[in-house]
Amino acid sequence: MNVSYWEPPPTEWMKFNVAGVVLEEVAECAGVSKEEKGVACALFLGRVEARGTDLSEIMAIKIAVDMYTEVSRKAHVPLIIKSCSIAASEWLSKRLWPLRKLLGDINCGTKQLAHFQIAVIDRKSNGMVDALANASTSRSSLFRASW
Repeated sequence: MNVSYWEPPPTEWMKFNVAGVVLEEVAECAGVSKEEKGVACALFLGRVEARGTDLSEIMAIKIAVDMYTEVSRKAHVPLIIKSCSIAASEWLSKRLWPLRKLLGDINCGTKQLAHFQIAVIDRKSNGMVDALANASTSRSSLFRASW
């Protein structure tokens, strides 16, 4: 049996785990930010305008960056985003033309951070966020909270 556990961010970093899903042609995403002790400090979930799981994952990354830069008093603290989408990670690094505006918005947000990193992880390691994304089908709008 292969069991995956949540891993804390590197010392003095913040981490956002994100997930995007498509169920019955409805795209949804979710994200949870935890500090190094594993205490959640922000989350979001809900429907997004996206075609396909990879694009909903890109939307989740954008929302995570926006939330972190808007509500964080820790913009000087580096941020790592963990995503299950290899395609989303590649799209961000290559700045694909059809996604120019969306990727530009993400890039603008990350320029406000001391350091930014995106890492691809196995979906099993992203269980809580994946469950939130799948559970958001009853929401017609995006829910965001931070504390």
